[in-house]
Amino acid sequence: MSVLGGLGLALFFGVQLVAVILIPLGLPGTFVQVAAAAVLALATGGARLGWGWVGVFLALALVGELVEFVAGLWGARRFGGTRAAAWGALVGGIVGAFVGGIPVPIVGAIVMSFVGTFVGALVGEMWGQRAVAPDLRVGAGALLGRALGVGTKLALGMTIVVVSGVVVLGR
Repeated sequence: MSVLGGLGLALFFGVQLVAVILIPLGLPGTFVQVAAAAVLALATGGARLGWGWVGVFLALALVGELVEFVAGLWGARRFGGTRAAAWGALVGGIVGAFVGGIPVPIVGAIVMSFVGTFVGALVGEMWGQRAVAPDLRVGAGALLGRALGVGTKLALGMTIVVVSGVVVLGR
């Protein structure tokens, strides 16, 4: 392997790992992984990583997005929340990650994405019920759903890292 090829692989795996860090922030890390795999497949003509694997990684990324989306909505609804609570949890998680990432880039964004999910579900529930007193169970359910969704998506992201490592380094 040439020095340039080695640098390319190091860059590929660096992007893979950074993409996994993006997942808890509510950012599309798994799609960044798919893009990196597609670039590697294109750059090597499929010699290191074939297009079939890129398709598998895309399918995993789509499953991860679906599970994350449904889990947050499920958590808020499962614990008695309205549809507004479910959407509030989703929006709150995104806003929380953005706001928390300003003062403390990675840790703040992760922590605040969960806080934002909880608060967003409560605000959405108050809005949906037209009540001032929120049901804290709805916020807890949204938080649990978010944790399950992010955990699943992280597991899928790590699966992409491991499988791509086995495939790329095995050739």
